[in-house]
Amino acid sequence: MTTITLPRVPREMTVGGASVAVRLPLEAGAVAHRPHRDTLPAPIPGYPGRTVQAVYANCARDEDQCAEVTAAWADSRGAQACTEPACFPDAEPR
Repeated sequence: MTTITLPRVPREMTVGGASVAVRLPLEAGAVAHRPHRDTLPAPIPGYPGRTVQAVYANCARDEDQCAEVTAAWADSRGAQACTEPACFPDAEPR
C-alpha cells in the first residue's frame, strides 16, 4: 500500500499568528490558501462609509468567500497547503 503525504502549511507561517484562508468546514483535507482581502461597503442603514473585509483564496479571488484562521490552527486541524503559484507553490510534506 502506498501512503501519500500531502503538502502542509509552511512551518514558518505557523508561528507568529500568520493567517490563511480556508473554505469551511475546517477539517482534515481542507485546503489552506494565502488570503486576499477586499474592502466592501457595509449595508448598514444610517452608517455611510462603513466597510467590511471579505476574505478570498488568493488563487481564486472570484470564488466563494473563505474564513480567515491562523495558519497554526489550520495546520493542527489537518489542512493541506494550496500549491497554486499565488498561494504556497513551495509547500512540502512534513
